[in-house]
Amino acid sequence: MTGSPPSFVRDAALVAGFDLRESLRTRRALVLVLLYLLIACAASGIYVQVVRELGTRIDSMAGSDGAAAASVMQNEGYHAMLLFFSGGDAVLADHLASYPAMVLIFAWTSLAFLPWFIALTSYDQVAGDLHQRTIRYAALRTTRGAYVTGKLLGQAALVAGVAGLGMVPVVIIGAIYLPNFALVATVTALLSTWPITVVCALGFLGVVSLASQLCRGPGAARAVSVGLLFAVWLLSLQSGVWAWLAVLSPWYWKPGLFQPGILDQTIAVAGCLGLCVAYTALGFLRFRHRDL
Repeated sequence: MTGSPPSFVRDAALVAGFDLRESLRTRRALVLVLLYLLIACAASGIYVQVVRELGTRIDSMAGSDGAAAASVMQNEGYHAMLLFFSGGDAVLADHLASYPAMVLIFAWTSLAFLPWFIALTSYDQVAGDLHQRTIRYAALRTTRGAYVTGKLLGQAALVAGVAGLGMVPVVIIGAIYLPNFALVATVTALLSTWPITVVCALGFLGVVSLASQLCRGPGAARAVSVGLLFAVWLLSLQSGVWAWLAVLSPWYWKPGLFQPGILDQTIAVAGCLGLCVAYTALGFLRFRHRDL
């Protein structure tokens, strides 16, 4: 069953819209959205507590020498954190210093949890319909390629929306609890990190799409999704003669999305999008021939 390009795009968009609406109706999606918001609140709350503690210590140190020493310790600790986030890349660490600290901590925390959020939200995008046999109705009306593409786009829209919602607690907590909170600078920085989060998430979504197309049942798809993500994470740690395998992992491209250079950013974006397409296509090689 084949279709023209306009028909493919229309069918994929219809499947994406339906999948997004169905995902929003599930209790699992609601729980995981609340969990993601809780993570954002926790990251912001921890930062507020750290700022308060540092402020208390600086105030408690009598004299200008004590305050200066505390300020130096604070700056050294923040620089060490930037080097940790950048994987030891001094250039990237200097660029990360241009972000408000609260935004940087939220972005890195959300990216740390996002792959597993995707695995627990999107694992049944195809496997669920295979298990319930509802995919047979879709197969009569569109191509399998449009169906898989629509499912992928629907989950991508869900992840993008959740990533955007996660910014709200950061702004609210910062505005309430931080003195001299820079509202405009924080919102601007958050909006600049949102596309980074979404692009990076697409790489992980491709891995989960692969797992969902390989399995017929949701339970198996969930286990395979988590297992594949763990395997892909291990690839990002390779060095020596096997270092080239790291490019197969979205974790490898994540730091490049924050690089100051346009070329570095473009390469990282291409890497994440390429992995999304490649892993989804790899699963489609099995899905296109399987019995529905």
